Amino acid sequence: MCAGGGGSRSTITMPDTRAYDAMASQQLGLMQQAQSSDVLAKQGQLDALVRDRIALQTQEQAVATARANNTTAQAARLAALVGAPPPEKPAAAPVIGSDRTGEKRPTGKAALRIDRAAKVSAGPGAGLNITTGY
Repeated sequence: MCAGGGGSRSTITMPDTRAYDAMASQQLGLMQQAQSSDVLAKQGQLDALVRDRIALQTQEQAVATARANNTTAQAARLAALVGAPPPEKPAAAPVIGSDRTGEKRPTGKAALRIDRAAKVSAGPGAGLNITTGY
């Protein structure tokens, strides 16, 4: 049987891996940069599109404001040129003493008289109305 071989004990030394670690971290950084550069490029394109859209909306708003101001100015010029519209017929004041009910009425001062309503007791159907019927 073998008792473990003779000789001196050997020591294990760790190899120097700093150069390998540096190369691996450099490659990892380059891969991450390549991936993030695509994302950054797309983000830049999106930002440019958003800026262009905002610029177009600003221009459209300026055009709409200019059109509204132009329309207002044209309306003011037309109103000054034409003048106020004539009053409508229903807006005219009623003629005093006019025959609004179709009855024959006197003219002049007698037409200003205010009609009195007939007394309730003197009109037809005045009084107590009792109906008997079951």
